[in-house]
Amino acid sequence: MACKKRQEMMEFMKYRFFAKDVFQKAMNVYIKLPKGKEKDEMRQALREYLYNNNYSCIINPERPLSPEYKMLIRDDCNGAIRTVDKDFLSFHYRYALKNAGIESCDLQDYRKVLLNTKAWQEMRKFPTYFSVEENVLNALYKQQLPIQLVKGMQINDFRDFVRNNCLEKFSQYRKRKSFIKTFINAKETEFRQMLGKAGVDIRYIDALVDTMKKKGEACNVKVYDENGRRIEGPEFTKHHTTPVYSPNNISSLNEINSFNRLSLVEKETHGYLHLLERAVVKDDMLYFEKMIVPEHASCILDFENYIAHDFKNTERKLSPLRPKSDNLNFLKKIALLTYKYSSIAENVKKEKTSNKFKHNGRNFNSRGGR
Repeated sequence: MACKKRQEMMEFMKYRFFAKDVFQKAMNVYIKLPKGKEKDEMRQALREYLYNNNYSCIINPERPLSPEYKMLIRDDCNGAIRTVDKDFLSFHYRYALKNAGIESCDLQDYRKVLLNTKAWQEMRKFPTYFSVEENVLNALYKQQLPIQLVKGMQINDFRDFVRNNCLEKFSQYRKRKSFIKTFINAKETEFRQMLGKAGVDIRYIDALVDTMKKKGEACNVKVYDENGRRIEGPEFTKHHTTPVYSPNNISSLNEINSFNRLSLVEKETHGYLHLLERAVVKDDMLYFEKMIVPEHASCILDFENYIAHDFKNTERKLSPLRPKSDNLNFLKKIALLTYKYSSIAENVKKEKTSNKFKHNGRNFNSRGGR
């Protein structure tokens, strides 16, 4: 039984290396192809492989968000606020800061003004900003900013005010309610199994899980072997399954950061996912082709291996969806196109997959031979 299990593991590792090799080389050629029918054909072939693994492509018309709203989404997702460029601060706010201390208003005066300020009404919909509302009120009251000028404060003004007066409290919300921490606490066993099956060193897995639990991060893990050599392993980044640039399927922007609309994706896989997207112009309108991950995919290692989890119904048992058909058929087509078009891609040598790959009695190589 143990021998059979080892053999199955070796077969899985061999196939995974083969699939990864095919996809990496194909993406290398795809990236360097000039625009035209060859690039379109390769994009379609790569997407078909994803479709077979239950990904999808949706086309959204452009409904662009203003930059400050995009920053609010990022602030709320990461629990951090970047320094606000002074050029983006309103005259009202800058003048209010210069004239702080000249008022004699009580706390309720500021509460009434703050809750009726349009910018803050939008910002408090995000849980991170709502968590510091009392801190913002206390800071306004303590500094005695001119109350008439507070009425004219804009989103970037409040972002700057929160950053300067209660950033630590703001960050604490995401430290307590982190997507990554919530995921690893719910799915540690499955996460360890997925990485172990992919051949990741157990020492790296232990260090990565520890970082996820303590810091809410899944990257920049440094672990070394007994000889002082660094042990390498996959890193993961957060991915919004609802397009931030064109969120047309939600009623409120804060929904973009709900945990069922986020996914942890291995860094290279994440990059490929976005590279296979594109913007297209049709009938004088701009549309975005967005790649959508499988439903409830909470953590994605590569396009064939992911963990499913429903954050809204945590007791629900979900298994990853199986490929719709044999992935080798799609990988063969990708390998053929890679070999065919590598000669016209800029600074790319003629690409072949590493060796023939045998699976269920069938042989495949980079030229599609059997």
